[in-house]
This record gives sequence, C-alpha cells and structure tokens, in this order.
Amino acid sequence: MMQLMRSADVPLDRRDRVFHYSGFRAVTGAMILVAIALGALVFGWLKNAWIAYYVAAVVAICLLIFQRLVTARFRSSNWLIRLTDHGLFVKFRSYLNHHFSDQDFTVVFLPYSEIRSVKLVKERQELPDRDDTNQSTTIIRTRRIIDLELSDDSTQLAEALAKERERVFAKPTQGTGRTSSRYQHFPVRLPSPTLLRIEWGVVPDPQTFLDGLTRHTLVRDTEETSRDFVNFDGLSREEQETRLLELAESGDMIGAVGMARKLYSYDLAAAKHFVEDLARKRSQK
Repeated sequence: MMQLMRSADVPLDRRDRVFHYSGFRAVTGAMILVAIALGALVFGWLKNAWIAYYVAAVVAICLLIFQRLVTARFRSSNWLIRLTDHGLFVKFRSYLNHHFSDQDFTVVFLPYSEIRSVKLVKERQELPDRDDTNQSTTIIRTRRIIDLELSDDSTQLAEALAKERERVFAKPTQGTGRTSSRYQHFPVRLPSPTLLRIEWGVVPDPQTFLDGLTRHTLVRDTEETSRDFVNFDGLSREEQETRLLELAESGDMIGAVGMARKLYSYDLAAAKHFVEDLARKRSQK
C-alpha cells in the first residue's frame, strides 16, 4: 500500500532506475556565465568601457546564486523518482531544499497495483513578460508533466504535501538572527485525491519512464493542453487567485507577483506578500 517515509529510509538498489536533475546541464549553464563574465572583463580592459565591468559584476552575482543550484545537483538528495521492481518512490521535496530537516516525511512509495494509469501531458503556457523597452509582452513555455491516476486513499499524502508547502512559505521566525534559503519549487502536486502530478524536469526523458511502466500499468496516450496566465480580466477573483497560486507553485514566483501587481494595483512588497499568503492558506486547508 501507499507509504510515506523519510528520504534516508528509502531502500537503495543498484537495479533501480533513478530520475534526477541533470548536473551536466547545470555545469554547462555555469560555464556559459563564466565565459560571459570573462568576455565582459576582457572587453572592458581593451576598450576601457566601464559598462563592461558592470555587466561582469552582475554576471558574477548571478553565478553566486547559480552555484547553489549546481552544487545541489551533485548531492545524493538529487532525485525525483526511483523506479523499482515493486513500485515507485517519489520524492516531493525539491532537491534545492536539501537543507531542510531530514526527519520530515518527503517520499511516498506507490506500489504498481495502486497506479491505475499514467500519461504524459505537454502543457503550453502563455506567460507575462517584458520586452527590451519594458513594454508588456508574452512568452510561450512548454511544461512536461506526468499524471499518475491513483486507486488508493491519498489523504496522508495530501497532508504531507501541505506540510511541505507550509515549510516553504512559512513566515520567518522573528528574533532568530538568520533564515535559511527556501526555494519555492514544488515538483509534485495532488490536484485531486486520485491524481498525482509530477513536473518533469529530470533525466532521462519521460518516455523512458513510461516505457518502464508499460508492463505494470496502463500507459495512456500523450495529452496536449494549454494554460493562459496572461488574460485574467474575465475571471472571478477566486479563479484569478487559483491561477496565481498555480503559477507560483510551478516555479514562476516572479510571474505570479508581477501579475498580482497588475491585477490589484499592489506595490512589489504587497504583491509578494499576497501571493505567499495565498500559498500559506492553501497549505493550511
């Protein structure tokens, strides 16, 4: 049956197929940033252009932030799914929040007998953005999602997911003197009691995962959907808040805050507080 456990209690087997976030891609991205910074420094030295040094400094700051992502991808905690002979281990804590307590339940084991079906969903998202002249525009992003249809009671899993959201969006404790980084990245969600949704940003590709499940459960045809995160005007307040929360939990907190500012005429601080408060209320339900 479905079982919650700590990450340290997951049994490891060399035969398991492990799906993780790519370290190679992270290193490649870091090397590109280093090349840009060095190029800007050389250009500034040759042309005596102060703006080039400014660009190099900005890129260096980005590198300092990016290095956390790079190092996190080389930790043993960097995995999302373990495909075993008897079922799936799914880790719903983001690999970026590896510094959270290791005593929390962050993994769910799903026996194959409790997975009714699985399918790949390709979701086309229209998102708000700004062009070079700071005018409002839109961009298109495609997300790959794995939907697992469950047959067993998922109440305990829903509670564990809510607690994880609460940890991420909890207000900083006053008087502690320091707060650790909390990444608002939620790779696993439970939209309904029988639907577990996994955002696929890992390697190998989702087809490899589906191929591994063909002899254990029904693999449905790929589905293509679209989500509009730009045109909120015709929606009710409740529908707008649902979309904002969905955008934030998909990893685009900046986009969610920007849209809240546009919809409700908030300043930056008020919009950020509003979106985070939505997430806190969601975790308390």
